[in-house]
Amino acid sequence: MIAREILVKYFKRYEVFILPALKFILGLFVFYQIYSIGHISDAMAPLTDSFSPVMGVLLLAILFTIVPMNLSWALIIISVTVQFSANIEIAIAVFLFLLFIFLFYARMAPKESILILLTIVAFQFNVPYLVPLVVGLYFPITAIIPVVVGVFVNAQIPTLFGLMTPGGAIADMAELDIADMLIELPTAITAIYTPLVTSITSTQNWLHGSVIFAMVIILVHFVSRYPIDYSKEIAILLGCVMNIFGFIVAVLQVGENINIGLVILLTIVCGCLAIVVRFFDSVLDYQRAESVQFEDDNNYYHVKIVPKVIMTKTHRVVKRIRPQANEPRRYEDE
Repeated sequence: MIAREILVKYFKRYEVFILPALKFILGLFVFYQIYSIGHISDAMAPLTDSFSPVMGVLLLAILFTIVPMNLSWALIIISVTVQFSANIEIAIAVFLFLLFIFLFYARMAPKESILILLTIVAFQFNVPYLVPLVVGLYFPITAIIPVVVGVFVNAQIPTLFGLMTPGGAIADMAELDIADMLIELPTAITAIYTPLVTSITSTQNWLHGSVIFAMVIILVHFVSRYPIDYSKEIAILLGCVMNIFGFIVAVLQVGENINIGLVILLTIVCGCLAIVVRFFDSVLDYQRAESVQFEDDNNYYHVKIVPKVIMTKTHRVVKRIRPQANEPRRYEDE
């Protein structure tokens, strides 16, 4: 508890520096992943070669940190499009998809839209089930939208890279010049459309994952706000049970190829991480909870008060007793 109070104290004191640092770290990871795409056209080479990959990632991460989230999305859209520019048809498809997300959601909810990136990052670090637990605790119910978008985007990334690999549906288009690409653009779009639709319709892991995540968010959201003791801890536990149960149903009823043992293990790990997040958020002392009732001319109020546990340091006061200057010292021999 003392360690928690110290960390929370320093976090609040240096919050103005810590939050931008966390956003900078997120930007480093996001743009590092974007730079790893590496399918840049020769026309873009002079522009990209002026910065080394390390300098490019650092510069974009700094811009991602200091600009508003709407401009951060613009940086992401431009960077991804440039990295796919070797295949103009994929670049156009990805640009239009990201622009659609920006115009119809991210622009109107810039703070919640960062959950799209955090969901993809959670999948990369193998802790995806942490997202619906934390989102249900601390975000409004509309946060289901960016989480579902993040699940969908993460599921389609392997398909896009499969198209770019040698032998992929449009891999040979990279050798054409701009004029030939424009001529072959309708054929290329068809080549993209078919495998993407096949991936979306045949492999429905993303759909089941989105539904399960949405159910967990709804359950955790409402249970955590219910007026009972330890509501948030109970919400996390029920969210973990719902997550495991949902994937078991997906395997038994739909026949999805999912490792249930791994799902259970990762759910337990993510549940523990959610408890840690909850612990550093606040600790309530339910033993000292009390109900207060009062009324005014129009309403009658019944309020439950649960105090937070706050560890205070005990200050020791050392008082030294010295004889006064004019007072003679007395000894036992006298």
